Amino acid sequence: MYLGSVRFFKHLIVSVFLLIILGLAVSTILLALGHSEKSREIEKLNSDKNALQALYNMGGSSRNTESEIDEILEALEVLGIDNKDLVNTIYQTDRQAFSDVLEDNDETDVSGVDSQSDGNTPETGIPTDAGVVSDDSDEQSLTGEESPYAELFPHLYSEVVTPAEYMDDTGFVYLTFDDGPTTGVTDSILRYLNTHGVKATFFVMPDDTENGKNFLNSMLDNGHEIGIHSMSHKYDEIYLSVEAFLDDFNQAFNLVYEQTGYKPYLYRFPGGSINDYNRHVRDDIIAEMTRRGFVYFDWNVDSRDAFDESWTAMYNSVPEDVSNLDRAVILFHDRPGGHNTVSVIEDIIKVLLADPRGYTFSVITPETKPVQF
Repeated sequence: MYLGSVRFFKHLIVSVFLLIILGLAVSTILLALGHSEKSREIEKLNSDKNALQALYNMGGSSRNTESEIDEILEALEVLGIDNKDLVNTIYQTDRQAFSDVLEDNDETDVSGVDSQSDGNTPETGIPTDAGVVSDDSDEQSLTGEESPYAELFPHLYSEVVTPAEYMDDTGFVYLTFDDGPTTGVTDSILRYLNTHGVKATFFVMPDDTENGKNFLNSMLDNGHEIGIHSMSHKYDEIYLSVEAFLDDFNQAFNLVYEQTGYKPYLYRFPGGSINDYNRHVRDDIIAEMTRRGFVYFDWNVDSRDAFDESWTAMYNSVPEDVSNLDRAVILFHDRPGGHNTVSVIEDIIKVLLADPRGYTFSVITPETKPVQF
């Protein structure tokens, strides 16, 4: 009798074993097909994201070349968009218009790409730190939704447009002065600068006095640049949080604007961008300030006048440090008690002007590539 026999059980075992193997094979095939499909989806999303990034980088400039326009067309082709009018919008208008156009095109939807981790918007992967501002409302509509600080000081935005590329400033010297204006110091510094036709950048701590107002206007009237340093310069207060930093910056920014009619776009961290007080909040401050269009500058030559360096030490070290650099951003201080700075600054200017390398003194401009720690 076959049923229940040894041969029956052998055949049963073999059949079960074959069914298991067949099931595993089918599962493997299905998983491979699913993985392949998912890979194609991811590749398409990445391609769309890269195309959008390329369009964004080339958008908003009146200087697009023919080759760049061809790249825009190629990027549009990747996205499946055949629209010459869109190309015109991209290179003839600003980035806000570009953003608006993208929202109206269903083909540009790349939802599902995880872009929040790298500072990009979740919808398009477009960077939120463009630093390009046409007016306050435009900047908020472009990037405000992604920032937890957007509702703070809604008018605190730079009006400077970030250049497509920085200028070649090899051989340039940028004199910078922190902490002023200071009676008895600022006026002497300005006199020496004006005597030799040298321009400088002042990172100021404005004060609500007539004398302070006159100094700021004198700086601007004589072709110097003004950036924000701080209102209080109290590290333990301004570096408590992003909100605290913005509050301090906003006070100084508004006072400069009220006294001069000028809206600074530059700033310098008290203590420099890397210090023992701001390490826990530094990156968040930079991200928010960059989102608002402001640019920070550190330095690559330190006169050490903040530590009461002697006339001799500064006179010898500053020109030597400058000679070792392609371009120099020199840190001085315009502060009470800064008599050594006042006494040495003209002599250092004379040495650098006489140097056979032919240094060019300049204020920091939007085209100046930032020196940052």
